[in-house]
Amino acid sequence: MMGCVRSMLPRSRHTVAVNGLSRDRAVKLPPPIRQLIATVDDQPSELTPSLPPAEYHLIVAPVLQVTADIAAARGDPDLFNDMPSMLALMALVRALADCYRRDAPEKAEAVRDALKAAPMGACLMALHRSELDESQINDCTWALEKATTQLVEAGVLGRERPLAEEAYRLLTGNDRAGAIERLKGAATGIVMEIDRWERTR
Repeated sequence: MMGCVRSMLPRSRHTVAVNGLSRDRAVKLPPPIRQLIATVDDQPSELTPSLPPAEYHLIVAPVLQVTADIAAARGDPDLFNDMPSMLALMALVRALADCYRRDAPEKAEAVRDALKAAPMGACLMALHRSELDESQINDCTWALEKATTQLVEAGVLGRERPLAEEAYRLLTGNDRAGAIERLKGAATGIVMEIDRWERTR
């Protein structure tokens, strides 16, 4: 069974449980999220017309690169198998999207739905490399959203924002290498905090 929910979120084929919350039915994914599913070649696919390539490579691609590397270093060559890394992916894509909205409000408004869907869309790009069916993928997306809410409420997520903002400034300043280092630091911090929270809760 899928490893992305193996430690934090116990699940079966039909039910995901999050600290007493459970869901027994799959939820259809909203169209903006479906439009964000991309190919394994790190390029926006024909399914992503609402997220232009420039925004994709600014907001999604660098975080996918970093979190995939971190998952691999933790023993999971497939990003979707490592729940903390998937949660880091969501958090950092959301942070970069927020920076884009702040710094380029007119451009952001033109792709508003795509930006809103980008954090989960990035996770779907990883999940669609698995052999899960649509119902199981829906379960995982629900679990990721619930886990994110819990981690924000617990103060585990949010500390990554300053590094993410630094990374954004470096990305827009054409210093991709420097941005990757900041994102790697932010993602590593998220993963370590989630692991620590898991051990102590």
